[in-house]
Amino acid sequence: MKIGAKLLFTYFLLIISIFLITSLTFHFIAQRYLIHETKQQLHKEASVVSQLLGKTVLSSLTVKEQLVNRKALVLSERLLSSELIIWNKNQEIVYTDLKDAALNEFRKDPERRFIFETVKISSKNGKTKGYVTLVQRLDEIKEINRLMRRSQLFSLVISALIAVGLGVFFKKSLTRPIRRLTEHMKHFSLKGADQEIKLESKDEVGELAASFNALSRRLKQYDADQKIFFQNASHELKTPLMAIQGNAEGILDGVVTGEDVTASLNVIIAESQRLKRIVEGITYLAKLESVEESFVFRRESLDVIVGEAVESVLALAEQRGIEIDIDSGVEELVLVDGEKMKRAFINLLGNAIRYARSTVSVISEVSEDETSVVVEVADDGKGFAPGEEVKVFHRFYSGDEGGSGIGLAITKAIIEGHGGSITAFNRGQGGAVFQIFLKENLKTNK
Repeated sequence: MKIGAKLLFTYFLLIISIFLITSLTFHFIAQRYLIHETKQQLHKEASVVSQLLGKTVLSSLTVKEQLVNRKALVLSERLLSSELIIWNKNQEIVYTDLKDAALNEFRKDPERRFIFETVKISSKNGKTKGYVTLVQRLDEIKEINRLMRRSQLFSLVISALIAVGLGVFFKKSLTRPIRRLTEHMKHFSLKGADQEIKLESKDEVGELAASFNALSRRLKQYDADQKIFFQNASHELKTPLMAIQGNAEGILDGVVTGEDVTASLNVIIAESQRLKRIVEGITYLAKLESVEESFVFRRESLDVIVGEAVESVLALAEQRGIEIDIDSGVEELVLVDGEKMKRAFINLLGNAIRYARSTVSVISEVSEDETSVVVEVADDGKGFAPGEEVKVFHRFYSGDEGGSGIGLAITKAIIEGHGGSITAFNRGQGGAVFQIFLKENLKTNK
């Protein structure tokens, strides 16, 4: 069953439930209310008659004379349909307008078919002269209740028809954007035109459409990134493979002989090692971006991690005549995956050393609100070309002195795996800066 049919069915079920509950409740409450009101009115009217007859002798003739003048009685229309019984103090009927059959029925079982109220008639000195009984047939009360129920039923039927019409209208207005979104999703393609669905609905359906548009944009961006990745990967892998193939074929065909064979073999070994590094980098990056590679977080010293990373690149720095300065302001232990964070710093330091003229600096400090750790790796080289500070984190992007183009992509994945962020920019006095933000509440570590 579709969602529109489910909503309409639920709506109908709700209307029927309300209709039944309202009808039953109204039936019992209305009847009780009518009986209660009738009793009160009868008592009130019997009291009026009692006061009127208290001034006369109770006899059939005098009672008739007193009751003829209706203007003297402040009675409602209910009294006109009520029956009257006047009793003397010996409980003998002085006067009644009940017919004999109704009177006999009243005498036998008054509670069964009648509602009545009896008020005593007192003389001026307070003695009881007799009684006044006003009688209302219960059937008349039930008939009034039935008329009220018919009116209520008619009103409920009209309301139900209007509600059903509104329900069908709202069902269509609700399911229409859902159907549009469904059709759009069915025909969605990464190769299709970049067309987003536009819904004016400002409810959950509109939010769902906006979420789908955002998802489609991310999918298309991911698809574009993957295409660029495979193009760059094929290019990077193609270069060492061609070198290996060319030198191997030269040796096999006898074109390369003598001492040149050793040089060709060295090229094959170097390119094979380069190819191995590229493949390992791609594999490691794929693991970082998948759920298979888990991070093992422990409280570790950031100074120790940076120090170990510096030791790993120290030989390269000395070879190029680059000095590495470390300025640490983080004394607390931070929650990190030490091995992965060390690799991230090695990549950053290696990149900085390749572009630096004389100095690479590593500065770490705690933010003023003590909610994050900030680490900057800077060099005094020529800095980034316009727009390059964003591209450097793309896979296989490398500058003039760059390596395979995988290192900074791996670094970004590691930092983001820690819930942090990394940005690149040019510093004012020249050179490039990589700035890392690691979210870490250090107040609990003091």
